[in-house]
Amino acid sequence: MMRRTIWSIGLIASALLVSLFTPASAQNERCCDFHVRHNFRVCLPRGCQIPQVRWDWFTQATVWPPLQTSTNSGTNFYPIPSADTQCANAVAPQECAFANACAQFNVDWIPGTRCIQGFHEAFGRACVRCRGFGARARAASRITILCGLQNAAGQIVWQPAFRDTVRAGCGVRNTDPVVLKLRNPATGETRDDVLFDLRASRFSWEGQDVDGDGWYDTARVRYCCLDVDGDGYLAIQVGGESLRAPAGELRLRTHNSIVTEAFKSGLFDSVRLPNVGEQVPPEIPLPFAEFDLTFQVPDGWVLEEVEMGGGGESGDTPPPPGDVNGDGCVDDADLLAVLFAFGQSGSDLPEDVNGDGVVDDADLLIVLFNFGQGC
Repeated sequence: MMRRTIWSIGLIASALLVSLFTPASAQNERCCDFHVRHNFRVCLPRGCQIPQVRWDWFTQATVWPPLQTSTNSGTNFYPIPSADTQCANAVAPQECAFANACAQFNVDWIPGTRCIQGFHEAFGRACVRCRGFGARARAASRITILCGLQNAAGQIVWQPAFRDTVRAGCGVRNTDPVVLKLRNPATGETRDDVLFDLRASRFSWEGQDVDGDGWYDTARVRYCCLDVDGDGYLAIQVGGESLRAPAGELRLRTHNSIVTEAFKSGLFDSVRLPNVGEQVPPEIPLPFAEFDLTFQVPDGWVLEEVEMGGGGESGDTPPPPGDVNGDGCVDDADLLAVLFAFGQSGSDLPEDVNGDGVVDDADLLIVLFNFGQGC
């Protein structure tokens, strides 16, 4: 009888281990994707210094357990024309989770003008294949054009496009700003004049290039997940003190696919939004595919820079460092787990907090330094 009991316990334990580390072929793979892209045309007066642009990128891929983060970020100046791509990748033990994130840009002159055109984008994916594991991807891209001209005037034509693909309710957030960096030489005061700001989760902004010239001719807003519970939002604001084109605001919020807020003004008056209390439609047509951000800097102010940025993130929230058992709290249980596993080595030990292949003093110190976080 005792042998049968021990054999049964062993069989159950083996089954649990197999289920925990079985890849997607036997379990459902849960993935969250994001993709933020911006087409732009920028025309600035002759006094602006635009022989080159500055590109800032940030890409980060995180998986756990053990918590592993790969980050690729930096800033560099590029002549016109130029293009570049930067990425980060991370894979958990036995491929139970993986994440990748990338940023890229392309910029060129518009022939016969002092205007530039191009695009920049940030995209990533976070996937989990086994229970108890997690993943997150983050990426951001920002192009900066230097100017340094007082009372500058110009035009920015801005085409946003982003995709939010969510399964199993994991979170995706996208951002998309266009900012004028201003300075008052008389007072030394500096400020940001935001011409365009967009924030979204569970909504996608899609453009259709009908004539094949690389620019969108029509656009629509799509809601990604009628079958997934949770909150979604889309918030767009076009304005700023320097803006000399139509302004407006659009806000749309949902809870479990039911509209909880619907607001529009100015530029967005012709958009047909659902009413509060209705189910959000899977698609909302838009009367335009681009935004005219023609501007005139206030009198006496210097346009230092034009910043065009955007980015997103998808996946789960990483546990605090030292959370061995993945319950979101670094406490006695995590400390005891590291102590009992002290000296063990291997490639898939959750007690190996820093992922160097051995449970030692370094892992113990991480738990102690982060003790109480998330609790």
